[in-house]
Amino acid sequence: MKKLLILLITIVLSATFINAATGKVVGGANHSVPSWFKLSFLDISEDAKEAQEKNKHLMVFLDLDGCPYCDKMLKESFFPKNRTSDFIKAHFDVINIRITGEKEITWDENTSMSEKEFAQKMKIYFTPTILFLDGNKNIVTRVDGYRSPGNFLHILKYVNGKYYKKMQLDEYLNRVKNKNLYKLKPNKLFSNISDLSSVSGPLAVILEDGSCTQCDYLHNVTFKNKDVEKELKPYTIVRLDASSDKPMIDISGNKTTPKKLALDMNLTYRPTILLYNDKKLKLSIDALLYSYHLKERLRYVSGKYYKKFSTYHEYSRARKKELLKEGVTIDLSN
Repeated sequence: MKKLLILLITIVLSATFINAATGKVVGGANHSVPSWFKLSFLDISEDAKEAQEKNKHLMVFLDLDGCPYCDKMLKESFFPKNRTSDFIKAHFDVINIRITGEKEITWDENTSMSEKEFAQKMKIYFTPTILFLDGNKNIVTRVDGYRSPGNFLHILKYVNGKYYKKMQLDEYLNRVKNKNLYKLKPNKLFSNISDLSSVSGPLAVILEDGSCTQCDYLHNVTFKNKDVEKELKPYTIVRLDASSDKPMIDISGNKTTPKKLALDMNLTYRPTILLYNDKKLKLSIDALLYSYHLKERLRYVSGKYYKKFSTYHEYSRARKKELLKEGVTIDLSN
């Protein structure tokens, strides 16, 4: 009996050790798309032409199982009856593509591929990614990552009004956005530097303006996460007002202004975070990111992991395996 008891205790302790040593991913969000999305055979040419015949554009909503940003955007801009969802229904045919899916997509009579292959071809790195196509399958506008209902409505009006024939999206948004939604606030993290070329080492440039709907969240939630705080420590952090014409020097030593910098880089989201190291831009974060995804991008640049991994996404896959092996719980939620 004594030997049996020792054996049972050993088994229990071993199982406990194994479970403790294996991490897990939590915070994902299971989601579905609205029933009014178009039932499509994923023949893109046919879908684009049918949309054009109804004086509409084709919207392709690319998502990923468990994506918290997809879930948030669907719940805010597609499922509820509001100005944004009403505008989508009136002016767009919407189809859904899963970026890891295996359904066959027909691009033209000579080209077909799986959903996964299509996502790779289109270089989809953020979910949701939303593609807007005209009747000839030209991608007239692309949105990478979450957008709030108000900001997304501006983009929808840009596409529906065919303003893409006259100007870039960032220029249009700069004209139509309400600049009185947010007041830039001081933060002890920020350095008062107007010459970016004077900074040696990791540099984070945050572009905000009065239209920002996610800046308070960045300051009050994301930047107060202990893991994000840790990864911010190697950085010199500079906050710029993206609507300002105040003279400054960019990372290459050229004269510019925050407004011109944002327009030159076609930045359509606020707050945008630009991450530099070795005097070069390494990552541009032009969408909402929760704490885990932000802290890993910060680590990728400050740790110079771009020298080992050619893309952030290669690093991200390897890093995820490393953390899980170490028994770390990866929380994808905010």
